[in-house]
Amino acid sequence: MTGARQIGKSYLIRYLGETEYTSLVEINLLNDKEAKRVLAEAQNAQDFINRLVSLTSKPFIEGDTLVFIGEIQELPDVITYAKFLIEDGRYDYAFSGSMLGTEFNGARSFPVGYAEEITMRPLDFEEFCWAANVPQSTLDTVWESFDLRRPLADYLHENLLVRWRTYLVVSSTLHGTPRCALSRSTTPTTSF
Repeated sequence: MTGARQIGKSYLIRYLGETEYTSLVEINLLNDKEAKRVLAEAQNAQDFINRLVSLTSKPFIEGDTLVFIGEIQELPDVITYAKFLIEDGRYDYAFSGSMLGTEFNGARSFPVGYAEEITMRPLDFEEFCWAANVPQSTLDTVWESFDLRRPLADYLHENLLVRWRTYLVVSSTLHGTPRCALSRSTTPTTSF
């Protein structure tokens, strides 16, 4: 998964790992310099797996473990092992990183046909409104007014301006991560 920093890539992968797997093993190559050093010395896919196991106390359950390696751009050769790790089939893997596509210059090969790159972008205002429980009918009214080039009713315009200002603050200070948007959904500032 690729995308800008702090938009929720790790949050979503962790959520997937916690809800769909018995075990989630996470290594962040930017924060964990020891893990980066140990994994950089791997000679092949099996050696890589053995090194992963040595880095964590989390259980590796065959067929029910998601191995999540964050900030993969810190060690681009790891992606070279992806094909062999996937073929091995014992564990599932998720890799994430900021600017992942532009930082793979050092990788020896990319596992075409074995890996799917998903690009994540920050929440836009409409998505923020969904997370903040703004009714779909309200958003439909906005789109209809836009299409007809008609102004919104004052009460609706004012309510949405409050949401817009909140969105600007949240997205500029917290980068629009899903976690902060979800926290807004439980504490609405206005009602419609």
